[in-house]
Amino acid sequence: MELTENQIQELYKFTRKHYVEYYDVQTELVDHLANDIENIWVEHPNLSFEQARDKSFKKFGVFGFMKVVEKKQSQLSKKYFKIILKFAKKWFQLPKIFLTISLLFCFYQIQKLQSGYYIYASIFGLVILLELFTVIKNNRKLKKNFKETGKKWMFQKIITSNGIGNSALILFYTYDFFLPDNTKDFLLMGDFRKAYSALLITFLVLFGYITLVVIPQKAEELLEETYPEYKFSKN
Repeated sequence: MELTENQIQELYKFTRKHYVEYYDVQTELVDHLANDIENIWVEHPNLSFEQARDKSFKKFGVFGFMKVVEKKQSQLSKKYFKIILKFAKKWFQLPKIFLTISLLFCFYQIQKLQSGYYIYASIFGLVILLELFTVIKNNRKLKKNFKETGKKWMFQKIITSNGIGNSALILFYTYDFFLPDNTKDFLLMGDFRKAYSALLITFLVLFGYITLVVIPQKAEELLEETYPEYKFSKN
């Protein structure tokens, strides 16, 4: 016995009822449940759809679908990290490596200025504002897409929102410089400490640019590579 289309849709509702909000994870679970229900019917043909569904659901344990969602999130986060590395490598290859070196050199030289501390603080503040603006813009686009399609995709959420963590890193670094400690005066720093500081801020700026500008711009392409059905869901 095979499930009807209405029963398949009921399984989608069932996953949403159990706090699975992303369509890709819902689809994975629905496929699993549907196959398992059909196997259960082979052994217990007298069971109703709801009874077979509940019997299948019990196999997920007391935490229900939570472990499946967490596993999927871990899998897609690893994929996202590999994408970041792929784009980051380009900044250490010709011709972009010259821009990376120039950026690093500029941040290093800024620390030699009397007003270097304030220039750094201003740069940090500007980057934070730009990143927050970009995150808000990306999230609005995400909500608009959900209203149009009625579907959320876990990888889409990761792509458009994960960059905000970079703002938190920069905010922490900025706060560290505002602490009343004379040892944090750029002019009192050794060359190694200056080089480390310049390297750190260069990395954070590039990381923010990649995660909040480059990757979201390629989101459609990346989503269609990850989910073949994504392209059709927009129609």
